[in-house]
Amino acid sequence: MGGDGDKTKGCSMSVSRLESYKIKAKLLQKAKQKSGQDFQLKDAFALIAKTAGFASWNDLKATLENQVDFCKKGHSAYWKVWYASYDEARAHLDSDGGYLLPYQKDFFICDENFIQWLGLEVTDEDLLKVGRDWAKPLDADAYSRLLKKMK
Repeated sequence: MGGDGDKTKGCSMSVSRLESYKIKAKLLQKAKQKSGQDFQLKDAFALIAKTAGFASWNDLKATLENQVDFCKKGHSAYWKVWYASYDEARAHLDSDGGYLLPYQKDFFICDENFIQWLGLEVTDEDLLKVGRDWAKPLDADAYSRLLKKMK
């Protein structure tokens, strides 16, 4: 789902964040080497990823490359409850319903109005196959089709 244009809208933001992290890693490597330290680029990538809250550079990269921006212009008019952890968001979903969507490293619960704002119908067959947890969709193919239907 990278930002190569023919996939879902909103991915370019995540790719630009990835490029920003790459630049920071290269600058960090140069600064460490300038101070006389033997510091490889892979070490800089690992440190940048850890600082950003990821287990590894590969984890950070995979997360950003596979991310969809559900919070485009106009989204703030809709009700959402934000969570820093998936487990907290999932507990809210299980107790109160709604839809659980990922956003960068966070998660939010939204209602049917937000889903409709995305250009989807709550009766859409693919939405029903995906389920209400978009961070862990029940059907990956249906999820991919659903993302293409979004406005």
